[in-house]
Amino acid sequence: MTLFFGKTIVPKFMNHTVQLFDFNFISASSHAEIIDDIMNYRQLSDYKSKLPFVITPNADQIVNLDKPEHHALKAKLSQSLFILPDGQPIVWFSKLIRKPLKARLTGSDLFPLVWQRAKQKQRKIFVLISDETLGAKLKQDDENICYYAPPVVKLNTPEFDDVCQNMLKQIQDFQPEYVILGIGFPKQEWLGLSIYQSLKDKQVEPPLFLCLGASAEFYVGTKKRAPLILQKIGLEWLHRLWLEPKRMWRRYILGEFSLLRLYLKELKKMFFN
Repeated sequence: MTLFFGKTIVPKFMNHTVQLFDFNFISASSHAEIIDDIMNYRQLSDYKSKLPFVITPNADQIVNLDKPEHHALKAKLSQSLFILPDGQPIVWFSKLIRKPLKARLTGSDLFPLVWQRAKQKQRKIFVLISDETLGAKLKQDDENICYYAPPVVKLNTPEFDDVCQNMLKQIQDFQPEYVILGIGFPKQEWLGLSIYQSLKDKQVEPPLFLCLGASAEFYVGTKKRAPLILQKIGLEWLHRLWLEPKRMWRRYILGEFSLLRLYLKELKKMFFN
């Protein structure tokens, strides 16, 4: 048992997980089963031994993380405290190989749950978002937040380092319990990892970093999600392809071949390792 803000806390244990593609995905029927753990992450028994991150890999991210240039990122993210299966193809494959995940747990559905819980309990959230307009809309919804809309920069550049330092200063000043990262893969992940390492080096208790992509845009309505029926049958990608064919065709059409290769690689590990 430990003391947390003067209260005696009995450490809780994490949910059941299923290992696929080198990640331990949480298997839960819905977000309702895990939202309490996410909101009270410091009470978990493996909090100190894990990376204080929530990641929600979809099929495209799983494919990208398997590429050599992202192996270092994959190794770090695989240690995350919460790994949720966002992609329906991941869930389908898990059932095919008899290591079933109970359900798809999307970042877009997680965002409003975390947001409303934090708002009700007056817990601080820092949000990294794509533009000032989105930040202003979020601020209107909850005054108890801080947001940062950085300029567009490339990874591994002095400009990226400047963004990291600006974000670090704001987080140290604001002292949030949760940091929602919403500028897309892999920049949001590398930014979060950089901030986490800096806080760790300073021996400052880190917040929980939630890598949730465009979830804030869906929440305020600046982007529209697919109709519910397409979400339920795993065809949300088709809606995005219809809306942004030039940007999305390579990810969803060519990406299918890479995903198939990854399936075969996973099957080989199961049968020959």
